[in-house]
Amino acid sequence: MMEIVGMTINEILIVSSIILILVDIFFNSDIPTHIAYIILTFTFAKEIDMPILYQILFGILIWVALVVFHYWVWRKVLEKVNDKFISPSKHIGGIEGFIGKEGIIKEFEGEKFIFIHGELHQFETDKEIKNGNKYKVLDTKSNKLII
Repeated sequence: MMEIVGMTINEILIVSSIILILVDIFFNSDIPTHIAYIILTFTFAKEIDMPILYQILFGILIWVALVVFHYWVWRKVLEKVNDKFISPSKHIGGIEGFIGKEGIIKEFEGEKFIFIHGELHQFETDKEIKNGNKYKVLDTKSNKLII
């Protein structure tokens, strides 16, 4: 088999793919990894000792498996690594910042709001609520706090 720079074509393609996948860690785009998946698919499929249509079929199956792996596993791992080590989130803005905070129910012009940090906010709840009681924000939905 032909060698370039002391490596076979397959080795060059595999190492190039690994480099593209590692580059994806530092970019917000999935493009480098998808290019790597196409290169890996081609590299593996061309080594299958079968007629060309079987190589194409197995190549498509390999590519689909890599894409499924990418979105079910790889993206989630990258998000966790990014959030923990590369760029940890220290500030959560907007109404998401109120999750876990406590507020007091106040009525204003006949409508009930939750009062948190000097601001009135709309909320939704399945609970029976009473004016003046404290409630904890559990989540957000459509610019409303869920208590």
